Amino acid sequence: MSVQYKALDITGYRNEPLANHFFHQEGATAGALVLPGMGYGPRQAGLSYPIELLTGLGYDVLALESRYGTPEFRNTPDAEALAWLQADAVGAFQAGNFADKQEFCLMGKSIGTIAMTAFLAAQQLPEHSRLVWLTPLLQREQVRQSIVQYAALSLVVIGSADPAYRQEWLDEVAQAGATVTILEGADHGFMVEGDAVSSVERLGELVGDVKEFLS
Repeated sequence: MSVQYKALDITGYRNEPLANHFFHQEGATAGALVLPGMGYGPRQAGLSYPIELLTGLGYDVLALESRYGTPEFRNTPDAEALAWLQADAVGAFQAGNFADKQEFCLMGKSIGTIAMTAFLAAQQLPEHSRLVWLTPLLQREQVRQSIVQYAALSLVVIGSADPAYRQEWLDEVAQAGATVTILEGADHGFMVEGDAVSSVERLGELVGDVKEFLS
């Protein structure tokens, strides 16, 4: 199937428009929503390659651009920031008509994993769903609780040099049944400091593990 690219009209928090990229395939029965990091969007390798994978697997993919690196968002109280992330994620899900898909993948990076927890608290998942938590903020208890709650549906990918990497947190979600991938030496941006070849290899591991998880 050929992939058609366009942007959808999406409104999120405060009815503000959300910049996005929608990759559509005629007749696609699977859909994916990709939630960005604070300063890490769909053009960066740790999301662009998984998006390419998803389209190759026949998914319609809706990827939001990040709008969370601004002083306004950073200075927003936690409760309001959570409502902001939730409204953006739910608005995108509705705009993508993902409730009608036979299969659904929700993928988030960094602060996007907080958006995932907020989304899961507000929106019922389609019957056949998968959750991909990329560099999740495991220091946040609500993130770990969401992964545990949806462990059977969840893949967690994190680097051993990520500030949110802690073995006891990974043990907690793995023991609940989540699939866990540890990228040796990779930081929060999937990079191995000072080693370009290893960085590319870790991205390959990321894509390969996501593919295996979704297969």
